Amino acid sequence: MIMNSTKMMFMMFMLMSTMMSLSSNNWFGGWMGLEINLMSFIPLMLNKFNYYSSESMMKYFIIQSMGSMIMLMGIIMMALKINNQVNLLIMCGLMTKLGVAPFHMWIPSVIDGLSWLNCMIMFSWQKVATLMLLSYLNNFSIMLLPITMSLLIGAAGGINQSSLKKILAYSSINNMGWIMIAMKSSMTLWINYFLIYSFMIISLTLMLNKMNINYINQCFLTSFNSMNKLFLSMMLFSMGGLPPMLGFLPKWMVIQSMIYNNDYLMSIIMVMTSLITLFYYIRISMMMILVNSEKPKILSTMINKKLLFNLALINLLGFFMIMIMKSIN
Repeated sequence: MIMNSTKMMFMMFMLMSTMMSLSSNNWFGGWMGLEINLMSFIPLMLNKFNYYSSESMMKYFIIQSMGSMIMLMGIIMMALKINNQVNLLIMCGLMTKLGVAPFHMWIPSVIDGLSWLNCMIMFSWQKVATLMLLSYLNNFSIMLLPITMSLLIGAAGGINQSSLKKILAYSSINNMGWIMIAMKSSMTLWINYFLIYSFMIISLTLMLNKMNINYINQCFLTSFNSMNKLFLSMMLFSMGGLPPMLGFLPKWMVIQSMIYNNDYLMSIIMVMTSLITLFYYIRISMMMILVNSEKPKILSTMINKKLLFNLALINLLGFFMIMIMKSIN
């Protein structure tokens, strides 16, 4: 993403609109912030070097507009006190914007046409305001079906994909299920989960952007040295939630909370779907490591200091998060 003055202006509006939604004390103000955020992010999606970006931009605009209309209808009905079930309309609108199952079909096709930097924004910052508004509804009996569907579809959908962007898109659907379950326990839990997930996805997308990798078969190229492959594999392990990586910590916290609340069936579903997502991350990593590199001896390779710093920072933050969790308990 080449930054110029126009894109910097849209970026500023995108940041301010999210703050507007977070600080709003009514639903209409939150909806208005989401709309400003949408109109600020769409120009940033356009990439003249990628012919598919305009298609993704149009799909994203149509889907987000539909979600906004559903949400606005619920807000108006709530203000007029027409129906007691208006929370369902607002929830459906927010879930459409987030891409939670069964409103998830647009995410893989939209993500596949974006650059890695736009994917990074889509997976992290674009979800902040919507998740916060969704957490205000506190109607988890209705959310149970979308949560279960997100866990199952997000896990199963990424198995047969060859595009890394689509794999991360289905992984995002799965993680939305985890975050919505964490909302049932406390606001602190889901915010901690989302912060750790955002850190991991930002690190991974920046690395894939730097290495210019879009498909799984590109990971097996011998032109990448062994150290780069090792760093990328550890990032993928962390995304899959393999202990003792950072990605294991938020899932451990959510499972611990679910067991504490005696919700054993959902805990089993969460663990099983997490194992499936971990499987396709490990499959990519193991095949990538086993393919011979240009310089197979790790000690003789030139270590990329930025990637090494990225990896060390992830492990360091994971250690501190464990210490914080122990102090809270």
